[in-house]
Amino acid sequence: MREAKLQGTSKLLGVCDISADANGSIEFTSRFTSIEHPFLLYDQITEAFDEKMDKVTDNSVLFHSVDHLPAEMPKEASNYFGSQLMQFVKQVALSDPSLPTDGMNDLPVEIQNAIICSHG
Repeated sequence: MREAKLQGTSKLLGVCDISADANGSIEFTSRFTSIEHPFLLYDQITEAFDEKMDKVTDNSVLFHSVDHLPAEMPKEASNYFGSQLMQFVKQVALSDPSLPTDGMNDLPVEIQNAIICSHG
């Protein structure tokens, strides 16, 4: 990113790193933001973060990387997800856990297709 900025080819205004992997897919993700303070400024030349966000320059990029963001659900989304899941709860609770994974015919197909791991 620094090289692109120095060569005048960087048009980047902001980065939202949803993977939140330190030194991962976004090479300068070395820290995370929070729900309370979701943004930082990153200087492409000095490669430093500005937590106060009071020094905006031509080299600044708005940075967002909340490491637990996928766990944050708005109430409406949570209510909708819960209402969709409720129709399967009784069938899952009454399902025979001793059946082999490929024989779990007492589960709805939506739940069968959602199984990633079972029986250890």
